[in-house]
Order: sequence, then C-alpha cells, then structure tokens
Amino acid sequence: MKRLLIPALALCLAFSARAQNPPGNNKAGEPITFMLRTPSGPRAKEVKEVTLRAQWAKDPIGMKHGDDGAWSVTLDAVPAGVWEYSFSVDGLNVMDSQNPASKPQREPQKSVLHVASTPPAPWDWQDVPHGTVHQHGYASRALGRPRELRVYTPPGYELSGEKKFPLLVLQHGSGDNQRTWVEHGKAHWILDNLIAAGKALPMVVVMIDGHPLGATRFGDEAKRAQAMDAFRRELFEDALPLVESLYRVEKDAAHRAIAGLSMGGWHSLTVGLGNMDRFAWVGSFSGVPPQPEVAQAFLSDPATANAKLRLLWIAVGKDDFLRKRNEDFVESLKEKGISHTWELSEGAHAWPVWRDYLAKFAPLLFSEKK
Repeated sequence: MKRLLIPALALCLAFSARAQNPPGNNKAGEPITFMLRTPSGPRAKEVKEVTLRAQWAKDPIGMKHGDDGAWSVTLDAVPAGVWEYSFSVDGLNVMDSQNPASKPQREPQKSVLHVASTPPAPWDWQDVPHGTVHQHGYASRALGRPRELRVYTPPGYELSGEKKFPLLVLQHGSGDNQRTWVEHGKAHWILDNLIAAGKALPMVVVMIDGHPLGATRFGDEAKRAQAMDAFRRELFEDALPLVESLYRVEKDAAHRAIAGLSMGGWHSLTVGLGNMDRFAWVGSFSGVPPQPEVAQAFLSDPATANAKLRLLWIAVGKDDFLRKRNEDFVESLKEKGISHTWELSEGAHAWPVWRDYLAKFAPLLFSEKK
C-alpha cells in the first residue's frame, strides 16, 4: 500500500498542566494552555490557520500566532472528563507528539486530556486498591497468526488463594483495538472504584482485538459476516481457553458476561444471544443489533431467552446515529415479552457515554438474584 509523505512540521505542544502525569493532574475549572509550534523562518508563512479540535467543544477553537512562531490558546476551564483532542493545521489533523496519552486506534488520530472531577468520577484515578492489567500474545489457531489480548484482574486477585472469579468479555468499537477500553475507556479504574465502593463484584475481564480480518466496511455484509464468524471462533477457540488456563475463572454461563460498545455491542449481542448456554449476562452500549439469523432465532423462543438470560442490557444516546436501530430491536423484545433493561441516555456515539454505561452495567453483573 502506498503512503503519502507530507513534509513534517516541527511540532512542539505544551500544556500548563499534564493530563496523565500524575493521573488526574488536571482539575475542572483550572485554565489550560494549548500550544503548537510551527516551523520558523520563511516556512512559517506557509501555515495560515491552526485550530484546536476538542471533543468537549462543538466547534473548532481558534488559536493565535505569536511572534515566537507558536500558535496558542488558553481556555479558562475545560469540563471534567476524559477528552479527545487534536490540532487542525490548514485542515491537516495533527496529534500532540509531546503528550504520551493518545487514544489507541487502528489509525491513531487523537491525543487525550484527562480532567478529573470533584468529587472523582468512576473513571478518575482514586486512592483505592487497584487491580492489574495483563498483556498476552498468542498464536491464534482460529486465524493462523499471532494475536494479542488484555486481561484485567481485580484488586487482591494475586492473594486470593484458590478463589475463582466471574468473567466479563468487554469489546471495543470499530475504530479501536484491544487496548482502548483500558487506556482510553479507563475500564480498570472504573472497576477498581466500583469494587472498592462495594458497588460491583470482583471480576476478571478479557478484551480481545475485534478485527480478526482487519477493517471491514459497513455495507459489505458478506465480509462482515465472515469477520463475525472469525471473531466468534477466535473467542471460543483461543481467547477463552487461554484465560481459563492462566486465570482462576468460573466457566458456567451464570458467571460469564459479554458486553461491548458500537461494533463491540454487535459482537456481544450476536455472540451472547446466540450462545446463551455460555453467557447469561449480555450488554450493548450504542451497539448494532445482532446478525439477522441470530436475532430471528432468539426472538422466536422468548421462553428460552427468559429462562437462560440473567440480564440483557441495551443503552444508546439520544443523539446517536444508531438510536433508531436500537429502538426497533428493543420494540421487538417488548413484543415478544423478552425481559431486558433499556436506557435511552443523553449523548451521542462517543466515549464519554460509554464510560458511563460501563459504570452502570458492571454493578448489575453476577448477582444471585434474577
């Protein structure tokens, strides 16, 4: 594949406060300065406009060019949250090369600014016992090539003797990878904080790369069906056996959950509802409804669905482009009398919504009560 090489800009970005070092260093209500230094000398005149593209702002934020060649803007305050941002240099997207915090994506495009809340939000770092995130590489038998996954173990796992834990399969969206739920979604901090507060049970979480065949375009249903089959095979033939061999996890459906956002919601609904003998807890965060054949089989037998599922949790934002598809699927559940939990929240198709969904979903898992 050919790559277009663009003459590099000598870029240097500085914050008045760092986003990740230490965690939560930025506080809501404090001013933050964004600075981008472009080439000096004759080339300085080549740059006509620089703007800050920030997830918390509806429109691009203009930056001023100083005599020292730097473009900058100082914001009196940035709202609390874990935010994506980048610069537009005459229309060219530019990440912050000096900020180590970036959103893990198949095609990285965004840096990350974490502004902590007061009191702390579930996704903010808190001084509580913390779990461990493990990285595993493996030779996938299902795909015939090397792959990677992440595993979260809860606080105290290493000292808990022979105790076994429930397992959550947590999946990312189409633009992301197996790293994104931790590095950008803060899933590990969300679970640490919920467990410390007694709001969620300790659990092991596995996160695998949801692109077994690489990127697939929406509309190419044949390729997407192949990708779904490959994801299912890798999960059952590689990922779950690996986790079961290395970690103390329960293996019955009552102690297994699967959930995901966007494409990961499609994975979760399709695999979870198509394998209720393996998953009794299923969640979809702004997801795509399950594949037609799975949906048809699931909806045709409400009695089995209600008997086997402990929780079917579906949520989407009011401004999400997938709202209508979710509402249609939920209406089908209502018509068939299938038990489910439905949430239509504020927000669009974005990570601030999905962090909140995980914080609401995790406390519902693995309860003995149905």
